[in-house]
Amino acid sequence: MNKPVDSKLVARAVEHIDRDRLVKLVIDLTNIASPTGFEGDMARAYHDVLAGAGFRATLQPIGDERYNAIGRLPGKGGGKSLMFNGHLDTSFGPEQAHRGIGYRCEGTLVDDEWIYGMGSFNMKSALATYVTAVEAIRKAGIDLGGDVVIAGVAGEIEKSPVNEYDGRQYQGYGVGTKYAITHGAVADACILGEPTNMMLIPRHCGTTWLKITVPGHLIHTAWSQVERNAINRSRVVLDALHEWIPEYCKRNAVGDFQPRVNVAAIEGGWPWRGARTPDNCNIYLDVRTIPEVLPVQVYDEVRALIAGLVAQHEHLQGTTVDIYVSAPGTSIPDEHELIRTIVKAHSEQLGKPPQRGIETWYSDAAHMNRYGIPTVNYGSAGRIRTGGGGFSTHQGEHVHIGDMVDIIKVYIQCILTLCGVA
Repeated sequence: MNKPVDSKLVARAVEHIDRDRLVKLVIDLTNIASPTGFEGDMARAYHDVLAGAGFRATLQPIGDERYNAIGRLPGKGGGKSLMFNGHLDTSFGPEQAHRGIGYRCEGTLVDDEWIYGMGSFNMKSALATYVTAVEAIRKAGIDLGGDVVIAGVAGEIEKSPVNEYDGRQYQGYGVGTKYAITHGAVADACILGEPTNMMLIPRHCGTTWLKITVPGHLIHTAWSQVERNAINRSRVVLDALHEWIPEYCKRNAVGDFQPRVNVAAIEGGWPWRGARTPDNCNIYLDVRTIPEVLPVQVYDEVRALIAGLVAQHEHLQGTTVDIYVSAPGTSIPDEHELIRTIVKAHSEQLGKPPQRGIETWYSDAAHMNRYGIPTVNYGSAGRIRTGGGGFSTHQGEHVHIGDMVDIIKVYIQCILTLCGVA
């Protein structure tokens, strides 16, 4: 591990954190609509922010007017490089604005303490904290030994093309990060500031998306038969899945943590043509896997379950199982230098060590780790204004300004420790 950084240098940089700059930057970025597939304007704006902060900034085109914004601040030599990664795309777009200020693509300051707006939580606030941390170090007149890399990436949100749902708005699950790290955005380690509410997340689940197709008989209602209707037939499959889900989750528990399974969609028939029976019924599953379990194992397990049902129920003959998302989970060892650096910085800056956990959601950390860039999730967003942590469906996306300032202090110490001072 690198030698401890001079606490006076850290304090000097912390004194140069510009809260007003941070607030304006979060609001400005939140004001830019950037749903998955339409990140162009956001990428160009963030590219300008990186260039203005002294980074050697580039726009990486990944197709369809989509870009990554990559910045590298070269060090003087002799230190390690540290990357901060964050996605440019938001969970929803302007079509959700009717839900309230937390869903609008408008940054709204409330009580000079909270910022509301689509993307503020996930994860434009993190993109702003990265830049603010580096700017504080530069304003303090501190030269770094190693490089700092910031990667603002497109297409992270958990989406996938399937059936007729095709096009850039469905191209998520890490397309930007996978392009970035194979086209020059590399470093010795990476902090990914997903909204963890200041928790350190060195492990998160993988996910396997499955499509189960139950065949039926297309015919007019006048000649229909209940037992030949694909939707009715699928009830047997759904019953079996709901028996299997709790058993699967319990069997794959890690201590008190259990993965989850979601019956995400059921598709069959045509609501505009009620006089016909569906020729098939599709059931879509999202099966979360602990890092030690691979997607092929889940695929085989569900196929075996369905094969057993087909053997028992003749009317299920022809039922198929297809896998259309395969994303393994990830983890890095608790004793890794990156984790020890974050724990020490968090403890010294905030007075106590961070909580640690494993998460059900998926992040680009999985891709980074597979390409040899040790990565953890650790971000400030995730505190709910009315109490508690996580995400409030009622209030929508919002972040606490004080929490962002706190994590910037930690980021500063991590940068000075890992990159070193020239």
